[in-house]
Formats: sequence, structure tokens, C-alpha cells
Amino acid sequence: MDQLRGRLRVPVSLSLLAALSLVPACGDSGVGDGNEESATGDETATSNGDGDTMEAGTNDQGDGDGDPGDGDGDPGDGDGDTGDGDGDTGDGDGDTGDGDGDTGDGDGDTGDGDGDGDGDMACQEFAGEVAPIPPSVMFLLDRSGSMMEQGFDVDDPGKTRWQALYEAVEAVVSNGSDATIAFGAKTFSTQGQGACGVSNTPDVPIAIDNSNVLLSTIPGPMEVVNGGTPTNLAIEKTMSIMEFFDAGDSDKFIFLITDGRIQCVGEDPNNPTEEEEAQALADAVAVLDDGFTNLDVTTYVVGIAPSMFGPIETQLEEMAIAGGAPKDGIESFYRADDADQLSEALAAVVEDSYGKSCLLDLEEEPFFPDYTKVVVGDVSYDLVDDCDSEDGFIYSMEYSQLELCGAACDDLAIEQNAEVQFYCNPG
Repeated sequence: MDQLRGRLRVPVSLSLLAALSLVPACGDSGVGDGNEESATGDETATSNGDGDTMEAGTNDQGDGDGDPGDGDGDPGDGDGDTGDGDGDTGDGDGDTGDGDGDTGDGDGDTGDGDGDGDGDMACQEFAGEVAPIPPSVMFLLDRSGSMMEQGFDVDDPGKTRWQALYEAVEAVVSNGSDATIAFGAKTFSTQGQGACGVSNTPDVPIAIDNSNVLLSTIPGPMEVVNGGTPTNLAIEKTMSIMEFFDAGDSDKFIFLITDGRIQCVGEDPNNPTEEEEAQALADAVAVLDDGFTNLDVTTYVVGIAPSMFGPIETQLEEMAIAGGAPKDGIESFYRADDADQLSEALAAVVEDSYGKSCLLDLEEEPFFPDYTKVVVGDVSYDLVDDCDSEDGFIYSMEYSQLELCGAACDDLAIEQNAEVQFYCNPG
């Protein structure tokens, strides 16, 4: 299975934890020894901070208690020693420095004077874990008559292609993924045996927790499916559905799963000429490319036991590239030559689509957006200017949603969640 790459797994709403710490800055206050002198006529008074005065021409000093002296029976500043009132040389606080009792700049801390002692480290407001936004996925399932063929799986020759497809879809949507991915389904054709019609609406509208509805609505594993293979028309109709589907902020995906070559084109729908078939492929590729480029709809292509003869593999290859999600390796489409490969291919497609979502919703907007950090695994990422060329994140919807960029997006695909840390302005 291909490793998850970049932009969605278990969507969960952001749960911000309570405030961790806010460190207030501390202001400086002046420190002195309380002594001052004043001249009043023929009397000079000296105040030493204790509320008493000394009259000119006398050796009497008052300390506010009605007795001469400073309270200790000795002339001086109140402690019997020369100095500034504390018995030590210095500035009045007993220490060398600036008058606050500490070495430094006058704020009581070593550092830069902002009260937090660091100069750079911001005070953390709060943090919480968040998971990517669930993607919206439409299964586009080939239910043509050839899907009733048996023998494509040598280990289970009695199994039809449709049975294998149904079981693969069931395994994906019923294992809990429908709680984290919004699934819907559309089948083609929809008009019966040999017909080439495709309806304008989905068989199953896209929704979260939709597995039971989906599996009970599409044909069951033992049902007879029939019809032609109007692949290009099915792509056109499904792309229109996805264009107008309101997915909120989630990414949109189509999973095209087919076993046959494009039909239902030209004068003889069941036997088109090479030119007609080539034009049909060109039309399908154009729709897929426009969907990926302009509508933000990504299409994965899974081929069920495609024949090496004829144009089937070429068609699958070109559609997979145009859809914007080519598989790594020699082939761009996901090949399923038996039931196990089909299950593995579909699981890989689902997981890869989830990994492509790099959007994170925030329940609360940060007070200081520029100081937000996103931690994925053991790596912390900062706000960047260019999501196409830098590793980090940008705000994709004001300040209520983040989009992870580059390595951050790749890491999110692996970790499946992130921690968003809000910080305050350190200034």
C-alpha cells in the first residue's frame, strides 16, 4: 500500500485544552534610603526616613518617639554605624547592583526586561489536538454486464467481478472509515441491460456514517448487474454532481472503478470505431483534468483485471493521470487482477485520499495568529508565506482553519493528527 501523502484520517473536532500559562511582565520600582535634606531659615533639618528631625546647633535627633536619638540611643542613622542606613557600603539595599537587590536590569529577573526572563520565548495560551477535515468521496462503480463474469480470481473462480467489487467496498466503508470519510455512490449504466443511460443524481448521496445506506442501496454482491459501459458520460455526470456538492471545507474525490473499455459512443454504441473511442477518451480526460485543475475534484482510477489487449490499459492510464492522483510506480492506475488485489487497491485509494487532506479546523481563533505553532509528530511548524514552496502552515479561512504545507502535510498524513499551540505576543 502506498504510503500516505498529503492533504486527510479520523476527523475529530478540535478540542482545545485549558490555558497553560500566561506570564505577566514585571515593572520596576525605585529603591532608595529615604534620606533628604531641607533648609528652613536658621534651622536645618535632616530626615533619615524615620519621621524625626535634628535641630541646627544641637546634637539632638528625633525619631518620632519623643526621645532624642534615632531609637537606639546612639547618634547616627539608626544603626550605630557609618553608612547609608544598612551597615554596608553600597546603594542602600545591601547588595552591589542597581538598587533592587539583584544583579540585572532592574526588573528582578535576568533577561531583557519584559518580565519573563527569556527575550524570545512566548507565553503559551493553550493547546489541543486536532484531526484533518473528513474528505468527501463518491464511488463511481461500473455495473455493466461484463461485471457478471466469473473466473477472474483463480483462487475463487466462482466469484463475479461485481461480487468482488461489492466486498471490497464493504470492507472499506464498514470498518469505521465512514465515521471519518463522507462516502456516496453512483453506478453506471443505470438504465438496464445493454443500455447506455446515466442518471443526473447519485444513487447514494455523500454523507458521514453512510455505510449502511450505501451497502443496502447499490446492487448486492449476488445480484445481477447489467448495462453498457458509458464511462465518459458517467464521469461527466459525476463531475457535475461533485462540482455543485457543498462539501464545506473538505476535499472532494471520485473513485472510478471499472473493468471495461469505454463504450456507448458513436453511431453503434456497443461497437464504436477507433476514432469514436479515441474522441470519447479525450472527452473523459478533459473532464477529469478540468475537475482536478478548476473544481478541486481529484479522481482515482481502479482497473479490474484489465485486458492487455486493446486500448483498455491506455484508457485507464490516461484517465488516472488526468484525475490528479496517479499511483506511484510503472502504472498510474490501480490494478486489481483478483479479489484480494481489488480490496488492497481500494483500501490504498481510500487511505491515500484521506492523506491528501491537510486542512485543520479550529474551534477558536488564536488571539495572536502570527505566534501559532503546529506540532506534527515530533516536529514543530511555523506560519509561512508560500504553501507551495515552504514547510509549515497558512491560514486558509481567516483564522479559523489551517492548511499544512510541504513536509508538515506529509507528516500529517502519517500521524493523522496534530497539536495546535496558541501563544501570546511576547512583547
